[in-house]
Amino acid sequence: MSTSPSTLRIESLAIGDELLDGRVQDSNTKNLGDALSVLGLELQGARTVPDDRALIIAALQEAVARADVVVTSGGLGPTSDDVTAECIAAAKGEGLRFDEPAFARMSAMFAAREIPMPESNRRQAMLPSSSSSLENQMGTAPGFITPFAVQMAGGAHTMEVWSFPGVPREYEHLRDTFLLPALQARLAAGAPRLLVRRTLRCLGLAESAIGERLGPLERDNPDVRVQYRAAFPEIVVRLVLTAQGDVAAVEARADALCAAAHAAIGKSVWGVGDDPLEVRVLAALRRNQLSVATAESCTGGLIAKRLTDVAGSSDVVLGGVVSYANTVKTAALGVSAATLEKHGAVSAPVAVAMAQGARERLGAGVAIAVTGIAGPGGGSADKPVGTVWFGLSTSTSTTSVLKKFPDFGRERVREMAAATALRLLLDALDGAM
Repeated sequence: MSTSPSTLRIESLAIGDELLDGRVQDSNTKNLGDALSVLGLELQGARTVPDDRALIIAALQEAVARADVVVTSGGLGPTSDDVTAECIAAAKGEGLRFDEPAFARMSAMFAAREIPMPESNRRQAMLPSSSSSLENQMGTAPGFITPFAVQMAGGAHTMEVWSFPGVPREYEHLRDTFLLPALQARLAAGAPRLLVRRTLRCLGLAESAIGERLGPLERDNPDVRVQYRAAFPEIVVRLVLTAQGDVAAVEARADALCAAAHAAIGKSVWGVGDDPLEVRVLAALRRNQLSVATAESCTGGLIAKRLTDVAGSSDVVLGGVVSYANTVKTAALGVSAATLEKHGAVSAPVAVAMAQGARERLGAGVAIAVTGIAGPGGGSADKPVGTVWFGLSTSTSTTSVLKKFPDFGRERVREMAAATALRLLLDALDGAM
């Protein structure tokens, strides 16, 4: 990868009809942007084009003319609509070559599975003549790098097109194995620009409210980019600084600005950094040497799902009870029928009893419970849709918290309730119970 005299310009080109007609969401570009930001880099542009040869070639030629690195995804399969390799060759004005090592790996994969290899898979080994193949251990299609010589004002500049399959796990494998190390080497060799960022994750305030609180910080620091992203039910705020020269000084300034932003936003900030809420909760459980159990009514298991979606969570997550019906609250969690009759299922006493029951019956160190009205029906004047009670039980205390969420629809109420439960759990654990 050659050295550019200016900012390292990276673009993404996602290829496929399915990305434009709604069948598939383009997660590869988003995840590439996230991976680059960890290195202090960012995407300068991203485009999605259909499986149309003329449009792909035109998009490639435009991106090649302005970027140092273009990363394509998709179009490397064995079917007639997979035309990325031939379009890259056409954009460069060269032909295709048959890559024997790639074909041999492909043949070995089919042989290991004792499946005959269709003749159509052979076309996956046809790569642009000047390209270098990248071994894909997750699938049949090899990745490849194609260099382009671009005439610029300062003379000829060599840029590269990196091509990966569109299947996310194959894309991520090739990205992490080959592309990111190459970019890291470029930075180590003295890239002219490095981004320093700090991320604050917030829950409970609207994006507009957070923006108002950070208004003075933005006005006093016009060189700092403040990025807001709504990732319902959270708002993610990122401060981005450009490091030129003394990187350590910029890092220190980033820390100071992050602390100032945290103070300005207030208690809505539940964490600084990129780890999601469930990862923070699991880490806090391990620090406190505690296990957790869940008792869920209106969230239907969403809290437990978020925790167990994280690999390795079984060391601290014991399990949970989805006690949707009152009979299950009684039979599985020990909530008394008298308490349900007197206070109703959506109440502080029931939330407390659910949490206590989950902790005691599952043998956990801490338990979180939630019971509420997600809608669209079931609300009343006293308990409108969005009313949710939380219970938190430890070996020394049990507390309850009431939240009244806006009626944004059933799924959003449930998502807000699950996130809030995790936040309450994290706050309790960080308080070293």
